[in-house]
Amino acid sequence: MSIAPSDEPQLPDENQLILNRARVYVLVRTAVDGLLLAILFLEPPAINAVWLYAILLADLAGLGIYWLAIRKWPAASTYFELIVTALLIFAAEIAIGNIVVASWLLLLPLGLAGGLIIARPGFNSLVTLSLLVILGVYVGLIVLNYIPLPRALPINQIIAAAIAISLVLIVQNALIETLAVHLFQTQQDLVQTQVQLLHAQAELESSQSELYDAERQTRRLERLSAIGQIANQVSRSLRAPLIDIRDTLALPPEALTQPTTLSKLNAELDNALHMLQGLQNFTALGQAQLQNVNLDDVVSAEISSLELPEGVALRVEQPPVFPPIQADPKQMRLLLRNLVDNAVQAVRVDGGQIIVRLMLATEGVRLSVHDTGPGIPEERMKMIFEPLFTTRPDSFGLGLAVCQQILRMHGGRISVSSEKGKGTTFEVYLPRVPRHPAEELAEDMAA
Repeated sequence: MSIAPSDEPQLPDENQLILNRARVYVLVRTAVDGLLLAILFLEPPAINAVWLYAILLADLAGLGIYWLAIRKWPAASTYFELIVTALLIFAAEIAIGNIVVASWLLLLPLGLAGGLIIARPGFNSLVTLSLLVILGVYVGLIVLNYIPLPRALPINQIIAAAIAISLVLIVQNALIETLAVHLFQTQQDLVQTQVQLLHAQAELESSQSELYDAERQTRRLERLSAIGQIANQVSRSLRAPLIDIRDTLALPPEALTQPTTLSKLNAELDNALHMLQGLQNFTALGQAQLQNVNLDDVVSAEISSLELPEGVALRVEQPPVFPPIQADPKQMRLLLRNLVDNAVQAVRVDGGQIIVRLMLATEGVRLSVHDTGPGIPEERMKMIFEPLFTTRPDSFGLGLAVCQQILRMHGGRISVSSEKGKGTTFEVYLPRVPRHPAEELAEDMAA
């Protein structure tokens, strides 16, 4: 069985992961800008409101452009979006007309976003370095009075704040870069593992193909072997009665009319037909036609049709009320016929007794056939259910194999116990309802 394509190892698409993380970033940023626009609309500041509106709208426009560009240039578009956002933060501070050191803290989430969106070694360091350069240039312009803004804090405190934010950015970048390297290495390991799995899968499918060919060849050889065994068994079993019939027919015409000769011919023909019927029973087993069957009625009908040899007695034991089961009535009769026929053959020579018992069982019924014959030697016990195994010259050895197949089709089972000199008992268990649909049972039997 080959591995289905849906079962092959799959790594998540990196571009799709970047797109999903960028979507979260854009949604959060859009929500923040929208909230700031609403605040400006409800409570506009005293000065430079137009510039603040323009900066926020420019930020929203930049987010839109970023969302359009990220599918084609994920790393470049993310880098420029973060840098432009940092520039807009300082532009907003200039628009307000005052140095607000707290706004510089917004550089921290920008540095964090760089490593979270594009989780590649080196990318977050590039973003962090660029943010540090922008912050350094901006603070330098303030110190040199190129940006004439009122200073709510002494210049040394402004420089200290910038240095502190820079240090936090550097530490944060180290952590993000470590995480990015780990994720990158993990992804590489996953890619390598996937390649190994694909190679292993290819080798497995090749091995399975070779195994399938070998199994097909083995089944073909088994079929040829089975055909050979059957042909040999047919030849061996039918040869003797056919020779007897030929020799009998070679007698003078007046001898053929003698009752003893006709009786001998009929006996040999009956033996041959009996063996052929056993072969037909084995090959003709098909799908079980399940219906409600009263097993006690099947036993009564089959027993009443038997012609027992002289010296053989048969007794049926059953409870007064016996529940019906789901089974094929023809196959139940064939099952019972083969079991009783085996028992008859065991006691035919010296005479004896056969006992057929019907018993209730958990979720089913039991049927046993006991004979008082000589018993089965222990070395043959493991072989009696094998097709073509027989110790009788007038049999193909298919009766018990047929019984076993019938029970498989009905979800039942058969066991045997035997004691030398005391007889043999075959016990059958049948569920009231087969555990599998009839089609599955037929397929299982065919397999």
